[in-house]
Amino acid sequence: MGHFNFFSVHHFNITDITITAPGDSPNTDGIKIGFSSNIKISNTHIGTGDDCIAILSGTSNLDISKVNCGPGHGISVGSLGKNKDEKDVNGLTVRDTIFNGTSDGIRIKTWESSASEIVVSNFVYENIQMINVGKPINIDQKYCPHPPCEKTGESHVQIQNLKLKNIYGTSKNKVAVNLQCSKSFPCKNVELIDINLKNNGVDVGPSTAVCENIDGISRGKMFPQLNLN
Repeated sequence: MGHFNFFSVHHFNITDITITAPGDSPNTDGIKIGFSSNIKISNTHIGTGDDCIAILSGTSNLDISKVNCGPGHGISVGSLGKNKDEKDVNGLTVRDTIFNGTSDGIRIKTWESSASEIVVSNFVYENIQMINVGKPINIDQKYCPHPPCEKTGESHVQIQNLKLKNIYGTSKNKVAVNLQCSKSFPCKNVELIDINLKNNGVDVGPSTAVCENIDGISRGKMFPQLNLN
């Protein structure tokens, strides 16, 4: 379910709208997009009990800018890999956007035991502010929303060509950057530039990062420190 559902839609602009639902209301995605291309979302405020924007299988060339997201679960790609008939997701830009009090900010989620082999590629996230976000940067290739989940192998979703630049603000959890990629299909060509995320949660101490099975580089100001392969 969701407020606005776009499937098999091409060359469409969404601008200057407001979407609201209680923060504890389930299955209330603000905008859900699948099997669509060349869509622009701008100057929009979304506050829901689920994803502000959910980007699903078969989506390409999506441009998101000047979105204020919160409450909600952030801007999410996925979940992906659960079904056999899924298609690649290619070409996403998210820029000049604010996440305020969301559970996640930048989020990519793929099922650990995948039924399909697809590619998620050519993503750019730039100039993103996080205000008390649970998981500001979260790549989760061990996605299991209702454990226990049957584990028959690693995720077969390949994430590649991902750039994150000037991501800053505060995290509600000590782990501000979670990059858990697939062991069988490691994330490739990931670039992080000028990341500054401070811990504002109940656990004292500086923010930290988790990096697994990822090939990439980091440069510029980097807080927390990242250990990319």
